[in-house]
Amino acid sequence: MGYRSEVRIAATREGYDLMCERVDAVSEGLDSYPLMGSDRQPDFFDEEDGCVVFGWDDIKWYEGLLCDVTNVAEALGELDEQDIPYEFCRIGESWDDIEFCTSGDNENLSIHAEPSVAIEVF
Repeated sequence: MGYRSEVRIAATREGYDLMCERVDAVSEGLDSYPLMGSDRQPDFFDEEDGCVVFGWDDIKWYEGLLCDVTNVAEALGELDEQDIPYEFCRIGESWDDIEFCTSGDNENLSIHAEPSVAIEVF
C-alpha cells in the first residue's frame, strides 16, 4: 500500500531523450527497475510536434527514498541546468496535494502536463 500519486512531465523530445540517457547511466549495473530509459517507456507517453508528455499513474513518488524516482527527479534537474523547458505535475490522493513547477520557456511546449485523476473524497 502507501500513498500514491499521478505524475506527468512535459518536455521537448530533446529533453526527454536527455532524461532517458541520464537514467540509463545512473541505473547501469544496479539491481533496479528504472521508471524510464532508452529501453523503458513510462506508463503514459504522448508525443506531438517535437514535444512529449509522459508519466505514471498510481505511483509511490517518494523522491529521496526510492532510487528510481530520485533518478527521474535528478534527470529532470539536468533539464533545468541546461535551460530545456519542462513542466512537472504531481497530484496526490488528498484534494490539496498538488505540486506543479515549470522551467525554461514552457509556453513553447506544444503539449502540456495535464493529469487526469479524479480525486475521491471520503
